[in-house]
Amino acid sequence: MSYFDFDFEGPVERLGIGRTKQVFYKVLFLPTELESELPFDQYPRLRVVGEIADVPVRGAWQPVGDGRRYFIVSPKVLSATDTGLGDLVEMRFAIDDQDYVEMPDALRDALDVDTELATAWTALTPGKQRFHAHRVLSAKTAPTIAKRVAEIRSLLLG
Repeated sequence: MSYFDFDFEGPVERLGIGRTKQVFYKVLFLPTELESELPFDQYPRLRVVGEIADVPVRGAWQPVGDGRRYFIVSPKVLSATDTGLGDLVEMRFAIDDQDYVEMPDALRDALDVDTELATAWTALTPGKQRFHAHRVLSAKTAPTIAKRVAEIRSLLLG
């Protein structure tokens, strides 16, 4: 028995996103037979947690203009699985908490000590919280992390 409710095997494909300037991602497309089993009417960008080729992943099924849905396969996952374009991979997933935000320690610490910042933070939608948290999570050095936390504070508090 698997922890994950859904699974399929599909090729890693390249998808260009953007109207004027395209950004290209490696993605998996959701098989059409699974789409009817998922609550896309309630959550157009359904957040899921799972595994791609046994490597843990967390993200969302995103809609494409042609009706398909894709999941971005990060460079870290591709490297960990020695996978590239056209390779078949298995993805297993379950529906995630739609409000989940991965919080970096530095941002959590700032929210714990600054009630004004914490109040402004809780007023944000989970999507906006994820955006700001990702900026901090993507920083590689302590000075950059501190700078980004300060920028978030400044932005939220004016």
